[in-house]
Parts: sequence; C-alpha cells; structure tokens
Amino acid sequence: MEISIPTAGETTIIGMPAVTVPITATGERPLTQEDIDTIAHIGDQAALLIATRGANGARYLLDADLITAGRDSKSDILLDDNTVSREHTIFKRVDGIFHVVDAGSLNGTYVNRERVDDVVLKSGDEIIIGRFRFVFFTKSAISA
Repeated sequence: MEISIPTAGETTIIGMPAVTVPITATGERPLTQEDIDTIAHIGDQAALLIATRGANGARYLLDADLITAGRDSKSDILLDDNTVSREHTIFKRVDGIFHVVDAGSLNGTYVNRERVDDVVLKSGDEIIIGRFRFVFFTKSAISA
C-alpha cells in the first residue's frame, strides 16, 4: 500500500468548522482559572474584555473613561483586520458604568448579536467588532 505525502504547495485541508464551548450564552470559550483570577483583581471602576475570536485569549483592561477600538494604529485596542473600521468602536465609562458606542463603522458593532449604536454593558455581554469577539466582565461577575 502506498501512502501519498503532500508536497509544498498542496493543500490537504481547506478549512475546519469552529469548535465552540460556551463561556456564556453567546460566548465561544470557557473561562480559564487565570481569567477568573484576573477578573477578581480588577478595580471597582474597571472592566475586562476577553477575546474569544480573532485575538483569542487576549485581554484588554478598560480602566479609562474613553477607550477606542479600531484598525487605526492610534487606537487603544488595535484590531488589525479589514472587517474593522479605522475608528470602529468606543468604550465609554460614565459614572462607573461602561457603554459601547459604534463610531460610525461600516460593519457595525454588535452586543449579544444585535447591532447597536450605544448600549450599557453588563458582565457576560458578547461584543462583536468585525471578525473579533469579546466578552465583557466587571469584578461583580466573580463576586456575585
């Protein structure tokens, strides 16, 4: 029996379906113990975004009143993909409450799979920006 071994330039697999394990009702990966420890140590006025698709596993601390996300290199959260506008999304903290605001992006900003212009975030919300997906957490997610 002869076994064919692929050579350079040959494609053996074009793509595989994504394997999803819920983090919340809408998320795609379970929280690790390191994620839980990080959430437990964030400040009362801060929040954490955990990437579940795109920059998988990356964490972004939201600890300022205004944080920008987009493809522009000047963005606080750089999302380098052509599905993301240069100035795509703004995370605003008003009186300790975080909002996500679409900054006029072409593809929109989604929270829990609904397109939004401006919405208050709560722990466990999934945010979709282009091909990137994040789950939003505050310290209350762990202490509850």
